[in-house]
Amino acid sequence: MRRLALGLTAALVSVGTLGACSSDEDTASVTYAGFGGTYEESIKNNLFDPYSEETGVEVLYDSTGSNVAKLISMSESGSMNLDLIDAEDSSLAQFIAADILEPIETSDFTGDLANPEAVTEYSVPWYTFSRNLFWNAEQVPQGLNSWSDLFDTENNPGKRGFVSLPWGTLEGALVADGVAVEDLYPLDLDRAFAKLDEIRDDAIFFSSNGDLQNAISQGEIAMGYGNLARIKSVAESGAVPLEYTWVGAVLSTQQLVIPAGAPNKDDALKAIEYSMKPETQEAILADLGYTPSLASVLDSLDEDELSDLPGTQQTASDETFSIDIDWWAENGDEALRQWQDWLNE
Repeated sequence: MRRLALGLTAALVSVGTLGACSSDEDTASVTYAGFGGTYEESIKNNLFDPYSEETGVEVLYDSTGSNVAKLISMSESGSMNLDLIDAEDSSLAQFIAADILEPIETSDFTGDLANPEAVTEYSVPWYTFSRNLFWNAEQVPQGLNSWSDLFDTENNPGKRGFVSLPWGTLEGALVADGVAVEDLYPLDLDRAFAKLDEIRDDAIFFSSNGDLQNAISQGEIAMGYGNLARIKSVAESGAVPLEYTWVGAVLSTQQLVIPAGAPNKDDALKAIEYSMKPETQEAILADLGYTPSLASVLDSLDEDELSDLPGTQQTASDETFSIDIDWWAENGDEALRQWQDWLNE
């Protein structure tokens, strides 16, 4: 259930009779825009519950983190009532292009980063995650070894499952069509959609990660491309014999950002600081399997752990690629428009 920030702290501070009242009192709150489901539960348990316990700031939850257009519209209309947005790099690019984020001082975060180049004026990398090719071993016993295998409906029959977001899928279609990862950008959108046309009748595009996860668990999807944490969750449940490959994995960086006009930006910044603590990153790694951004945490991992984490040398392949933030910042609106037109055809 969506709950929106009440802005109680600011209202109370403005009342003269309260004088000494401050944002540190029980009424302080931060509203976080994420993605709901098991992901939100993990982030709540491993980041926000400890943050609230330490600071006394209540965290409220909103599930519009992936609705880029809505979040941009809220900011531009002056109706922003969120304090933190959980943004992967493709969304971050569009927020930056729309100029709706609060700049933050990042110098305190960069000393222990494994990849300082991922820092922007508005964010620091929290963790790296991946979307991977997967398959039901009963329905696709030969497995998948490339993006072209996913698009080969003759040798690999069955329904393909995707989340209805273009980033990664458009790039993957081009890789399946023979484009080398170093030549992906600028994306040839006409070529990507022409390739997607080849699997239109065999593909289902779901509105959320949770919907895709449920369909996989029920055996409705034979193979596809999806969030690795969700894939692992299904595999570990034993609902279906699900397998995945690191070949063709699409890497994304997740970052917490503060929208312009956030009513509680000081407490939101403290939450970002909390997300960069080693113990927080270790907890996210243990629960979701996402790669921490702190070099000190990465250096503590053994070879077996590194061999099943996104973005490590151990899981790299010729078809592994990262989303290009600059391209999506400049071209995201047009790519999304064409994507929606294609889905609606």
